[in-house]
Amino acid sequence: MIKKKRFCSTGLVCAVMITMLSGCSVVETLTPVSKEEKEYGKPETMVILSTERLRYEDVYTEELWSAAVDESGTSFGTVLLSQVHDFLIELKTMSNMAKEQDMELSSREKDLVKEASKQYMEALGSAHAAEFELTEEQVNTLYSDYRTAEKLVEQLTGSMNLEVSDSEAKVIEIAQIKMASAEIAAEVFKKVSEDGSDFYAIAKEYSESEEIKKQLTHGLESEAYEEAAFLLETGEISEVIIDSGNYYILKCINDYDVEATKLHKEEMIQEKKNEAFHTSYQMYKSEHPLVEDSTFWSSMSMDACPLVEADFFEIYETVFMGDFETQ
Repeated sequence: MIKKKRFCSTGLVCAVMITMLSGCSVVETLTPVSKEEKEYGKPETMVILSTERLRYEDVYTEELWSAAVDESGTSFGTVLLSQVHDFLIELKTMSNMAKEQDMELSSREKDLVKEASKQYMEALGSAHAAEFELTEEQVNTLYSDYRTAEKLVEQLTGSMNLEVSDSEAKVIEIAQIKMASAEIAAEVFKKVSEDGSDFYAIAKEYSESEEIKKQLTHGLESEAYEEAAFLLETGEISEVIIDSGNYYILKCINDYDVEATKLHKEEMIQEKKNEAFHTSYQMYKSEHPLVEDSTFWSSMSMDACPLVEADFFEIYETVFMGDFETQ
């Protein structure tokens, strides 16, 4: 459940591409390893966990960690710890996959890894580095593994047709009025069809859904609803739509949201990559399980993770993406 910039609710984002894993496709033959590989230890865990704590506490308070997320009382802090653990397993496993395919970073990438590691250690500070039991060499390895994991996905999915058309990714913005009665729907349709009528005011008065304005992409609503919505041009109002016992009247606010469509297209391509990578990753992972330090993980908690100013992923993006943009 990992993405690039956040965990859960909107998920642990760290996106190496590792929002990963859902679907199937590419299959690679990989050479088995002869030795047992251990998971990352305390230093690497603290790097990722402290980064996620920083990101969440920028938005919420530290009380978030004790908040229950299910009926059994599981805390959000426990969920986040589990997601960090999963991410570190994925990253280590992918790094091992890449090494077995003799994948290496370029000299330029190695220089960027060193620069990112230097910036991270400076942002972290010597006191927290000592608390993490972290060295710059370990950060260097973590950044190297992260970049290598990205390259692995690029290599395994690079030859596939991952194109997404504008029509597939199209995002529109609509306003809706939802009603449960055909009689009311007919009455409301007359009102919104009058010259000078205020669609939003009428929607607030009659709609049985609090959601009036919404972005819409293909696959979110029923076929009847989407067919009517995507045929509308900006400013147009639909006829009454009958869908699963409810009645809808739609108004098109924007029949083509350029920026949202661009972003949605990128997300769809990423999802295709994830699906293509899934089979290879799961096969390798089942054949090369990592050795877990159960004592360490059973003792970990959010209380053991200090709030720091060093953001592992933000530094990566600044160093690597900034370099790519200048090329």
